Amino acid sequence: MREKRMMQHPRVLVVEDDAAVNRVLRLSLKCGGFDTERAESGGEALQAMESDFFDAVVLDLGLPDNMGGAVLEELQSVNRGSLPVWVVMSALDEDEATQRYGPLRGPFLPKPFDPWQLNSMLRGMLGGRRRLRRLAS
Repeated sequence: MREKRMMQHPRVLVVEDDAAVNRVLRLSLKCGGFDTERAESGGEALQAMESDFFDAVVLDLGLPDNMGGAVLEELQSVNRGSLPVWVVMSALDEDEATQRYGPLRGPFLPKPFDPWQLNSMLRGMLGGRRRLRRLAS
């Protein structure tokens, strides 16, 4: 099963609570050759990262359960070889997001943004990286 997954398109977890924005992001990523999963809260994102493979995470910090910061901390804390790729997005500007959530340690996209810019950014960041198992023991 694992070998079959390695042959698929890169997988991206889109963590965004706004249904319309989530749909646009996932559609543009699909058109760019990515497979996507969605999470609409920080809790859902943490659960998905615990149980599945992702090449990248696109994280909106302003989630309804106020757990965007917790997801960011989890992404930053895992250090088992190569870290997964993530992109932070927010309606806050980068300085405000950094003040509120601490160092972002990754690319930042202020909302609104061009979804195709995100596609290009992820392609460049992933390069030839292989799928990573998140949070597994």
